Amino acid sequence: MKSINKLSKIVLFSFFIWLIVRTFIFQSYKIPTLSMLNTYKSGDYIFVNKLAFGARIPITPLSLPFSDLYLDWIEMTYLRVFSFSDIERNDVLVFNYPLEFDKPIDHKKDFVKRCVALPGETFELKNNTIFINNEEISEVNTILKENFKALYSPGVFPHSYLKKWTKSDFGPLKIPKKGNSIELNKENLLLFSQLIEKYEENKLETKNDSIFINSIYQKHYTFKMDYFFMLGDNRNNSEDSRFWGVLPENHIIGKVMN
Repeated sequence: MKSINKLSKIVLFSFFIWLIVRTFIFQSYKIPTLSMLNTYKSGDYIFVNKLAFGARIPITPLSLPFSDLYLDWIEMTYLRVFSFSDIERNDVLVFNYPLEFDKPIDHKKDFVKRCVALPGETFELKNNTIFINNEEISEVNTILKENFKALYSPGVFPHSYLKKWTKSDFGPLKIPKKGNSIELNKENLLLFSQLIEKYEENKLETKNDSIFINSIYQKHYTFKMDYFFMLGDNRNNSEDSRFWGVLPENHIIGKVMN
């Protein structure tokens, strides 16, 4: 009986340590699609460093490990601890897909993409060539099976004929940075209303030509978080920021380990 109790304690302690490591330090993921060719193939396993930019405290602590089962009775404020570095251009990140608004952040499905533009930068795609702050940049491992010239589609962000951006010609788009302010006008609302309402959890209303945030008339808005522009390396076959917009920092899980 003593040996069984001892073994049970060892197993329980080992599981507890493993759970801490998986939650806060690193975790393995399986690449689900071809969107990151030729860096990663579908089915490849990667390891994600969760400490690189700071371990994200679980937002829904009442969750069952290894499942999508959770109770949203308690939701923690977004917080990171033990950050060792900042996100840099060309980092490959694992993150939660932003548009699943019906789920808590840490229970949205996982995506893997490359960060190509940082907070405060201006991103533009001209005939499939990336420009940052009006300067062409070299890319890493990008696949373009054909030098396609895409036509306008309402599926491309910001999903409006007023900005007929395409997946080969996109922007210019100023990437929001924490503490930066924008004027609240029709163009900026087209680009950033989703951020203001969904990601930064404000009540946004437009009455005639006046804009109200949390029932207060406002002419400007100051961002609460940093945002990033993400692209898949397999440019022709990737659902990325060209389709769903910029990535909020609180959705980032970690950095893929080389």
